[in-house]
Amino acid sequence: MKQPNMQDPVARDNRKNWPKFVAVLIVALFAGGALGTAVTWIMENPSRDEIIRHLGVALGTCSPWAVLCALLFWAGSMVCYRRGKAAFASWDGEDEDALEPAEHLLSWSILWATASQFFAFAVFSVVVSLIPLGYADYIALLAAIVGLLAVTFLVLFTQQRVVDLTRRINPEKQGSVYDFKFQKKWLASCDEAERQRIGQAAYSSFLVTSRTSMIVWIAMVLVNLYLPIGPLPVLAALIPWGVGQISYLAACLKMERSHAAPSKE
Repeated sequence: MKQPNMQDPVARDNRKNWPKFVAVLIVALFAGGALGTAVTWIMENPSRDEIIRHLGVALGTCSPWAVLCALLFWAGSMVCYRRGKAAFASWDGEDEDALEPAEHLLSWSILWATASQFFAFAVFSVVVSLIPLGYADYIALLAAIVGLLAVTFLVLFTQQRVVDLTRRINPEKQGSVYDFKFQKKWLASCDEAERQRIGQAAYSSFLVTSRTSMIVWIAMVLVNLYLPIGPLPVLAALIPWGVGQISYLAACLKMERSHAAPSKE
């Protein structure tokens, strides 16, 4: 049998990282045991039902109005947009580097707007989940729907203004937020450096989403052991991981075929 080459960089990397991998598994094992013990103690606590009831009532009372907190994120988005607009208005039309602060502020505006929409959807989801449990009524649901729609339109309005200003800063950019093919047209109008940044950011987002989905899935599995919540929440936590992994690998294969095709001619 061929003996492994100790100087092989592949084997060397495996030997270097294997202890860290085992250490993380051991820590995760103990953390899972501690979490399971804590959940067991909570479930066996005589006051558990009373605590859950008070928590449900509090959530049912606050959730319909909590969507208004999303307006705080939206306000931050508008502040960044207006500051970016002012920076562009003061541009002398010569120094291209002077536009970087304006573009940076517009990126922050999009980030705050997205956080606002995420918060609104999260609150709406809580209200909907509390109705079957009796902690929220359909009046609360109506309030949550109105709040969600209001935030959604405000975010869309902000995104449209940010994109329009970005196009004025960069006339080569193409696309309208009201166009269903906006992302495709916008990407096509980006230069090579921008596409590289988009690719790096997308890969970082892919990694974070994959790891977060697995953490949530593990948490849902542990919760389901002590507090039966059914298979749907567990599967819902797993679906983003599966879709992300498969779609990423499929896209890689598609790109490999597209790059290899011209060489066969």
